[in-house]
Amino acid sequence: MTFNVTLPLEERLKLIDHIQARRYSKLSGTGLDIATEGILRHLRACDRMDVNPDVAAVREIIDDAINGRRVFAETVTVDDRYAA
Repeated sequence: MTFNVTLPLEERLKLIDHIQARRYSKLSGTGLDIATEGILRHLRACDRMDVNPDVAAVREIIDDAINGRRVFAETVTVDDRYAA
């Protein structure tokens, strides 16, 4: 299922899992930046593969952001898009 990409990130997170959406809304500063980047990468990858976003992956991204860790696969630029 492809989620509507025109929705704000917070709304897309609510469609995935309201608990993770609430956790995300409490983030600020660097943690918010880390979580936003990670979640957007995950959502892009899921859209490319035409699969549903994984709640466990979103939870892990938010956990890492809370702990200040930025854990992503290597970034590869292809036609101004990032690979997840």
